[in-house]
This record gives sequence, C-alpha cells and structure tokens, in this order.
Amino acid sequence: MPAPVTLKQAALGAEPTAAVTLQWRLRGDALALWRALQALHQPGAVIGIGASLVTAVGAQVPGLRAFERLQRGRYTMPATPLDVFALVPAHDPGQAFDNADALVQALDPHAELVESLPLFRYRRGHDLTGYLDGIENPQGDEAWATALAADGSSFVFVQRWLHLRDRFAAQPPQARDDIFGRRASDDEEIPEAPESAHVKRTAQEDFDPPAFLLRRSMPWGDARRHGLQFIAYAATLDPIQRQLERMMGLDDGLQDALLAHSQAETGAYYWCPPWDGQRLVLPAVSASVVPAAPLPPPAPCTVRVCTDGPLEFSGALMIAGTPATSARLCRCGQSGTKPFCDDSHERSGFRAAGEVPPIDEPQAEVPPGRTRVQPIADGPLAVWGPVRIVSDSGRVITNCVGPTLCRCGHSANKPFCDGSHATAGFRAPA
Repeated sequence: MPAPVTLKQAALGAEPTAAVTLQWRLRGDALALWRALQALHQPGAVIGIGASLVTAVGAQVPGLRAFERLQRGRYTMPATPLDVFALVPAHDPGQAFDNADALVQALDPHAELVESLPLFRYRRGHDLTGYLDGIENPQGDEAWATALAADGSSFVFVQRWLHLRDRFAAQPPQARDDIFGRRASDDEEIPEAPESAHVKRTAQEDFDPPAFLLRRSMPWGDARRHGLQFIAYAATLDPIQRQLERMMGLDDGLQDALLAHSQAETGAYYWCPPWDGQRLVLPAVSASVVPAAPLPPPAPCTVRVCTDGPLEFSGALMIAGTPATSARLCRCGQSGTKPFCDDSHERSGFRAAGEVPPIDEPQAEVPPGRTRVQPIADGPLAVWGPVRIVSDSGRVITNCVGPTLCRCGHSANKPFCDGSHATAGFRAPA
C-alpha cells in the first residue's frame, strides 16, 4: 500500500450512514484560526482549508485555488468560496450532530459558520433520484493513488445540488435511464444512451489524461427540498475541473442531461492537509504576517417594531447566512421577497393587533455580539444572540437573548411568535 495512506486524514475513506458538512468564513485574525486548526484533535472528521485562508497567513499550498463560477447558456455552477470545510461522518445522525457541534465550538472564536448540512445514506448508497452513486469509484490502492498527493494531502470539491425531483420523476422510466446513462433496475450502463447522458459526460477514463476522482457524495434534505452534496477527492484539482467543464459543455458544446433536473447551488475547492496521527500537518506561515489587532465587540442588535409595518434590524447581523448591518424584515406575512419587507403591509392594510406593550421597569443591558436571524420554513424568524426590542417610538419592549419573532402576521403576542403560523397555513421559504 502506498506510503501516503498512513498520512491521510482517516475519514477520507469513510462511507458513513450519516454525516454533517460544515463550512466557515474567517472571523477576525487569520493566524488565530490557523493555530486553532493546528490544535484540533478531530480524527473522525475531514478538514479542508480554502485558498483565501492560505493566502491570508502567507502559507504555500501548490495547486490550491478558488473555484470559479461556470456558466453556459441557462445552466450555472456558482462559486461560493469559504475558508474552512469539514465533513463529520458518523454511524447515526445523533452522533454526527454531537461531533459537528464540538467542532463548531472549537472554531467559533475565529470562524463564522456559514453552512451546516446534515447528510444521510439512502438505500444502498443511492442518490435520491434512485440511481446508485459512486459506482465508478476506484478501489483499494487505486483509490488512494487517485485521492492523495505524495504527502498524504488531498484536494476536495464540495458542491450542493438541489434536485428538481418532481420534474425528473415525471419522465418515463426509459427517459430517466437515458438521462443517467444507466438502468436504475440493475445499475448497468446503457451503451446506446444519448451522448448527453450523465454517465457518458463524466466517464473518467474518457478524458485525456483520465480524470479519476474518489467520490464520497451523500443526499441531504427533507420531503420538500432535497438533493446531493457532491464531495470528490483528488490528488490535484485538474480532474475535478475537467469533469465540471465537460458537464457544462465548455469543451465541446454538449451539456450533461442531468443539468435540466438538478441545480448546483454552491461550489468550493479546499485542501485537506495530511494527518500525523494526532494533528493536521499545516505548512509554515509567512513571518511577515502580523496578527490582527483584536476587533472591538460589535454593537448590540436593535429590533424596531414599526407600527403596522416591518421589523427593522440594526447591528452586527447575519440574515439567512448573509452578513448585514441593517435589514427590514416582513412581519405581515405577505411580502413577495420574504424574509425581507417589500411594503406589502401598506398595500394590504396590515394592522398589528395584539402587540406586547413597552415596559417601564429597568432592563439588563444587552451584551455586544453578532446576532443571527434565520427564517424557519413556513414559520417564524429564529434569532440567535442578544437583542434589544423597541417600539416604533424607541421605548424598550424587552432586552433578551434568542427570541422567536412572528412573520406570519397572525400572532396574538406580537412581535413574538405564538405558533399561529401553523393554524393560519402560513407558507414561506427558509
């Protein structure tokens, strides 16, 4: 067996029944995050580092670069580069959650969690479309020769796909097989399938030179929104890039038929350092990189409850995963740009009955900190972090941490949620 296998991150070879993928953005000092990664003891996870973090600390990782957006015609593969990636495999979802949470706590002082995506094994390793995934993966020593560089490191591409499963399911069985280029019934390739079939567009041995990958993709989602987290390892980024460009038809104009039934929503390259049995083996940082001065704590978040209008947030915010310093969020339930206000409350004559009145008693001060606001599908606005909630006139309603705020317009305890969205049949995306 090749020597690099002894230096690889152990979870690179995992084919778990459950997992979580995590992606972070640098928060504050790049050197502090780098040292936190060096101090990690997470043998059960795969850790990847983005080009932006490597550049920020002045380190050198030959071959690493940021993924760049691909587009041809109506199909797009977006680029969503971040600083740190982790795949946390486990035997069950509960264990995956606990292990992922420990990793989040370890990096939280230095990195902001942007995406956390629970994954699961479906049937015998099938995609949610019903087709077996990873069937062409190299095996044994060939797998490690494909995935690992000479030092035991690897490159990984992470890409979340949203399946348009209803559209795909509406196709006759033969048409579905032709889209994949393989029969769902027995997993056999179809020689006479169209040249646009997914299997033919991504046949690893048909590239010159061959573009072999070690795939560790897994499904994600629920009955309403679901797809595949595409995860592929390789010794260099070249075979991954060539496969993606072939799918998009950038080399010969013929696009992968699967693009009409699944939409890429993210895309990022990372470098997975070697593992010495205890810690990640990271390259030296530049001596000229000076640690950043500590950032002042962000100002407390304030939420102004506008009379018969939106919730106006201000402060250090993360709204549905996007940083912001202010936002007007809908609470009448009728905006066409949810979670944001589009002034539908004025056109609809919304009246905010049942509001909690301001109070005159002294309130504990709101501590500084970033506040995260995440819309819940068909439900309220979930808030993490300290918040000062005031009336339209500026009088304090409450100072609190982590409230849940109504956005359906039906709560009898506005601005707080009382569960009325469920009985009102409120519908809105996360």
